[in-house]
Amino acid sequence: MRIAEKTAKRIEKYYRQNAGKSLYFYPLAVYYFNTKKYDVAYQILLDGIQKFPRYCLALLKIGEILVNEGNFESAVFYLETAVNIERTCEPALKLLALCYEKTGKFEKAKAIYERLVFLGDEEAKAKLIELAGRVKPKKDEIDNLVEELGSDENIPKIELEEEEEEEEEATITLAKLYEKQGYINDAIDVYKRILKKEPDNVEAKEALDKLLNDVGLAEGEKK
Repeated sequence: MRIAEKTAKRIEKYYRQNAGKSLYFYPLAVYYFNTKKYDVAYQILLDGIQKFPRYCLALLKIGEILVNEGNFESAVFYLETAVNIERTCEPALKLLALCYEKTGKFEKAKAIYERLVFLGDEEAKAKLIELAGRVKPKKDEIDNLVEELGSDENIPKIELEEEEEEEEEATITLAKLYEKQGYINDAIDVYKRILKKEPDNVEAKEALDKLLNDVGLAEGEKK
């Protein structure tokens, strides 16, 4: 027989002899919980809280057993009692928030996650974001917003700027590509744009002069 089991037997014997007077019911219940004897653990816990109704850990463990069984409605009672006794008991708060979610009480779940965030729980922030789209604003909140906005005149107007068509960057490579494809006027235009930005660009100037000569333009028309 393992040491843990021997210890549990001794605790159980003591508990049975002092039923209703001993806090040993809790460690005994935890032992049965850990050995997956959930029904036994549950019953011991129920008996225990009859005598010690403010035993927060026992209430939490009952809630945990019920949550594991998917009995979220019943778990709420014990978990709410636990967090009313110990308002900063994070394990109880997390299970209670889960129960509220599972039973569709999203406003209550949101309030619990906000409390957890205040206590420094990082995971609760993600849960708040997840719940944001599932919590409907109350009617009075909507009415207040409408009243604050009033008429359309109070709603700020946003001017949308028309997107300008992006001009293709003028480069020697682009000009030569146009030239090769036979788009001479486009090539000339690109070279002119290059020279407007870079008047000393010898390669662009020579290429432009060559194209202008090829199309038969006079020297005076180049400028």
